[in-house]
Amino acid sequence: MASKRPIAFDACHATVPAALFAGAVALSMLAVHPVCVAVSLAGALLFSLLARGGAATARGLAWQLPLLALVCLLNPLFSASGSTLLFKLGPRSVYLESLAYGATMGGLMVAVVLWFEGAAAVLTQDRLLALAPRRARALPLLLGMAFQLVPQLLGRSREVRATLSACTAAGARPGVREALTRTSSMLLTWSLEESIERADSMRARGWESGLARTSYRPERLRPRDTAALCGIAALLALCAVCAWEACSAWRFYPTMRGLAPWWCFVPLAVLAFLPSGAELVARLRERGRR
Repeated sequence: MASKRPIAFDACHATVPAALFAGAVALSMLAVHPVCVAVSLAGALLFSLLARGGAATARGLAWQLPLLALVCLLNPLFSASGSTLLFKLGPRSVYLESLAYGATMGGLMVAVVLWFEGAAAVLTQDRLLALAPRRARALPLLLGMAFQLVPQLLGRSREVRATLSACTAAGARPGVREALTRTSSMLLTWSLEESIERADSMRARGWESGLARTSYRPERLRPRDTAALCGIAALLALCAVCAWEACSAWRFYPTMRGLAPWWCFVPLAVLAFLPSGAELVARLRERGRR
């Protein structure tokens, strides 16, 4: 399947896909049930194929599926519980229930990773930055300064140590504690001097000038976005109730039993396949306009 940028959520506010994917991830992590995990995994995989393409999804599955198999096979060795004995591996007994629990947990991990990858394809950096509070928008600046200053500080530390080692006319080479003290004091003096210059430079550019900094909002929350958020909230609440009903009745040990009625999984299936359905409808509409 050819890769194509997802377009289903371009026309709505970023809070709509953020709420949808956050709810899908939360339910995938909390609903430890074979059917719930299978439905979530199928929905996440389908959306990944639509949003990221077959090649990118296959590259991810190349390490995700071995992880699933590893969790599935290791769980019976660490948790030898159950009533259906499959075989014995030396002194360890491998039970069907332990194998099913490991497969469920492995599928849960893969489903969560796929949901995060799908959300990253929809929620770009600009949309996530628009969702963040005004104070949090300075975070990229702080991270950029940290990534710049840490290597600079390490380089200067090596420079100071090399200079102290080269100064042999003052006597014997100082000990480790003395050298560390001198290096730290010189780096602290150097950093304090540059911090004053950096603070003056940022103040000259308007940071912390006492005035509220204006910002451009590329997206506006419209009534239809509010309606979509209300619908997603209602769907998530219904899914939470159904997942609670299904998980509270299900037992892995000592035997797998307590499967809930089929209608308990319908809201979960709607939530899992809602992003894929929206993407398919959006692409069909775009193709019809052409």
